[in-house]
Amino acid sequence: MRRKRLISSRPVARYPRDLQEHPEALERMVPDAALEKRVRAAAKMLRGTKRMRVTSKAGHCARAVDMVGASTVGVWGWTDKPGTLAHWPGGIVVSFPKSGTVNGTLVMAPGDINLTFKRYLASPVRMTLKDDYVTDLAGEGADAAMMRAYLAAWGDREAYAVSHVGFGMNPRARYEALSMYDSAIPTARSFARSRATSCSRLARTNLPARYTAGHFDLPIMGTTIELDGLAVVHEGVLQDVFV
Repeated sequence: MRRKRLISSRPVARYPRDLQEHPEALERMVPDAALEKRVRAAAKMLRGTKRMRVTSKAGHCARAVDMVGASTVGVWGWTDKPGTLAHWPGGIVVSFPKSGTVNGTLVMAPGDINLTFKRYLASPVRMTLKDDYVTDLAGEGADAAMMRAYLAAWGDREAYAVSHVGFGMNPRARYEALSMYDSAIPTARSFARSRATSCSRLARTNLPARYTAGHFDLPIMGTTIELDGLAVVHEGVLQDVFV
């Protein structure tokens, strides 16, 4: 048995689109109204944000994520509006910044996660971001080497572009779940203390049309995320500011 990942809501039918998660995750992360309320509040806050700043002790510093004009989506685990899709497990908010708005340095430390590889990092990876694109991906270990090889394999510049940024909000999602079973991708993405960064793949109205086969989802632990100066995540701990 696998879980419902994408659920479609249409005027006459709702049906699972993708089944992956284990039954244990459904038992642990049954959707609840309180989570929906917090996710909606976080999405509203992000839509009104002009600047996102992300830092960490590992050296990560996204100095200038311009949020003006970004498209933001909140996911709480179900949908009841015709014509929409939802992800389960829920508990995540993500924003898709406009073209040329993401700059800085992204440092991944041992213990951070590469969901595409279903792997906890064993060695540091340092990415330089300029006008949305990864211009340098440095690191001495296998993690950096595999990421460089994967991105280069597509032969597509858009594979190096930032897709979306956001953070997890589900207190029942478990950081260590990836070590228990290898299909726990959305579980890690929804983890309440992770910051999610993704490269490439998605296209949105009024945003860069980036169609490419390559994609990384990169939950990063221990970050501090500030929205217009307000810390919503502090050193990896989600703050109680969403009401």
